[in-house]
This record gives sequence, C-alpha cells and structure tokens, in this order.
Amino acid sequence: METIYASESYRRSRAAYVTQCTTEYFISLSCTDVYLAKLLKHIGCSDAFTGVLSSVASAAFLLQLFTVPLAARLRHVKRTVTALDTASQLMFTSIYAVPFLPFGFGGKAGAAAALLLLGYFTFYVNQSIAYKWGNSFVSPDRRARFSAGKEMVSLLSGVGYSLALGFATDAFEAAGKLPSAFVFLGSVMAAVAAVNLICFLRMQELPLRSGAENQRFTEIFSHTFRNPRFRRVTFLCALSAFAQSFAGGFAGTYKTQELGFSVGRMQVINTAACLGRFAVSRPFGGYSDRAGYAKGYFLGSLLAAGSFLCGVFTAPGTRLLLIPLSVLYQISLAGTNQNASLMIYSFVENDYITQALAVKNAVCGASSFCAALLGGRILAAVQTAGNTVLGRTVYGQQLLYAIGFVLFCAALVYNRFAVCGKPRRGNSD
Repeated sequence: METIYASESYRRSRAAYVTQCTTEYFISLSCTDVYLAKLLKHIGCSDAFTGVLSSVASAAFLLQLFTVPLAARLRHVKRTVTALDTASQLMFTSIYAVPFLPFGFGGKAGAAAALLLLGYFTFYVNQSIAYKWGNSFVSPDRRARFSAGKEMVSLLSGVGYSLALGFATDAFEAAGKLPSAFVFLGSVMAAVAAVNLICFLRMQELPLRSGAENQRFTEIFSHTFRNPRFRRVTFLCALSAFAQSFAGGFAGTYKTQELGFSVGRMQVINTAACLGRFAVSRPFGGYSDRAGYAKGYFLGSLLAAGSFLCGVFTAPGTRLLLIPLSVLYQISLAGTNQNASLMIYSFVENDYITQALAVKNAVCGASSFCAALLGGRILAAVQTAGNTVLGRTVYGQQLLYAIGFVLFCAALVYNRFAVCGKPRRGNSD
C-alpha cells in the first residue's frame, strides 16, 4: 500500500492538491471582507444591504446537505469536482464585472447577490467531495501532517497575497481610480482561477470503491446519524463551533474601540499570531497522527479555552492580554481546524466519509450561526445596560468570552470521555 502513495502520480496529485487549496484560499481572500464591501458600496448598496448579504452568504453552509444525494450518485469524481469548483471560482471572479454592467442600481445589486450566492452554493456542495478526493492520495498515517503542511503553505502565501492585493487596491483608490481596482481584482482572480483549474486537471482520477455509488438513503442514514461514534464527533465539533463563534465574531470592534488598538497594531498582532500558528502546525500534525485526531483536537481546544480565559480579563486597563489571547487562539486552530474533519476518518466507514463530512459541516455551521445570533443579543443587552452586569462594570465581550470559556471546558470534558477513549476504525483509502 505504501508503494502506491510513493508513486509519481500520487506525489503529483498531492502537490497539485496543496496548490489548489492555496489558490482557493486566495480566491476567498479576494471576494470577502473589505473588497466585497468596497464593490457593493461603489454600486450604491447600503451598509444594511451589505450586512444582510454577508449574513445570508455565511449561512450557505447548510447547502452542504445537497452533497449527500450528489455523492450517493457520483460516478466521475474528477469531472464533477473540477466542473463545480471552476463554476464557483468563475462566479466569484465575475462579481468584479458587476460595476460595468449596463444596469441600474437594482440590477447591479441583484447580479452581485446572485453571483455571490451561486458561487457559495457550488462551492459548498463540492467541498466535502473535493476534500475526500484530495486526501485519497495521502497515506492514512500521515493525514494530519499533510494537512498541517497544506495549511502552512496557504497561511504563509496568503499573508503575502493579502498585502500585495491590499496595497494595489489602496493605490488605485488613492488615485481616484476605484473602477480600475475592480478590473485589477477581477483579472488577478481570473488568473488564480486558471491555476486552480490546472491543479485539478493534474490530479489523478480515482475509481469509486465498491458500494460507493447508488447508495440508498437508508444506508447513508445508518452509517451517519445512526452511528453513535459519528454523532459524538459531530456534537463535539458543534459544541466547539458554538463556543468559538459566541465571542469571536464580536471581538473586532472591541479591539479597535474599547481597547484602543489601531488597525496597524492589530495587523502586527495578527501577523505574529499567524506566524505562531505556522510554527506549531507541523508538530501538531505529527502529534495527531501518532496519538489520534481526537487527542490533537483536544489539545487545540485546550489552547482555545486558554485564549478565551484571557478574553475574560481583557479590558482597557489590561488590554495587553489581547496578545496572548490572539496568539493562543491562532495556535489552537492548528489543532482544531484539520482534526475536526480528520476525526470523521476514525469513526465512519470510508464509503460514507463524504456524506458524513457534509452533514458534520452543516451541523457545525448551523451551530455557529445560532451562537452568533444569541451572542449578538447578549452583547446588545449588556451595552444597553451601560456595560454593567450585577452592578459591576463588565464589557459585553468579556461576558461572551466567559460563556465561551465554560462551553470550551464542557467540550474538553466531553472529548476526553466520549470521543478520545473510543477506538479508531483505522480507515484507509
């Protein structure tokens, strides 16, 4: 079996998959956050419309459930993944052509919304299938280390890509040529999308295993929802996602307003935190391959709990605690991000990995979305009360971090006794 993974075609496929994940990351950086906001503002969209569109797009994780019937009827993995991913990248890229369409405000806003949502639809439906295909070229005892290396490449190159894109966009805007910035962004994304397509074409097609097509819903249900090990992993990841989103989504304005950090200083802190994550990614991967993905996830969750504990005590008078908060949180992602998916390999039969990943990701996305809604209500209530809780001065974000810390502790206990102690299936491809 090891001879197969050492073959030239498998090595080429792994290299192509690493590059493809990096280019896909570049595309996501190019059509979110400040870039998308600038485009929507330019065509006349209000901040409220931008916020609603971003919220709807973030809820598109539920579309992964469409992967379940698609994977059950899949016959050509390479053809399907390549077509869906290319369509997704082209839709994201086409958003930057919207300002030049011969439409009024309503037409342009509708076109931007349609392209964004269709892009997310094709991306999420395709995500679990592409992940399973890419990991099929990796030896089962090296999946975590491979995932860590893949993440390291994306992280480091993403920093350079973001800086270059940001400086170029700022230069166009300073010269009063914002439409030219959109042409530039669209051109860069088109080039990246072309490289992304080439990467998929260089990956080897894998024949479907016996029983991997024409799966009935009852069989899929039996190997996912009726599998107690899968339910435990899904609940663990959903609980962690809830804790993660409960406070994390509301920290941005807190850092720059109440804590008084400039955007420049925040970028320095975030860059240092990302470099810390880069440094520990490989050791985390090695530990997870040796000890098990659930234990690697446990260690990452422990660091996340430590990060949130720092958040509980981070206030204007102790604002430097934001540094260990940011560093610990980024480092924790080296243990939780990849292991959240790799744990599925330990508890679900190989023929049902794609469907299980899709279901788990959808459940975790729903959990994150609910956490953000609830966290927003609690934050608004504390701020309305003048940042006081039980007569004490407490910022809303501190309270959210405290609740998130308790939830992370609960996830750690659950992981230790309900997941880590369970035997692995030892799946291989």
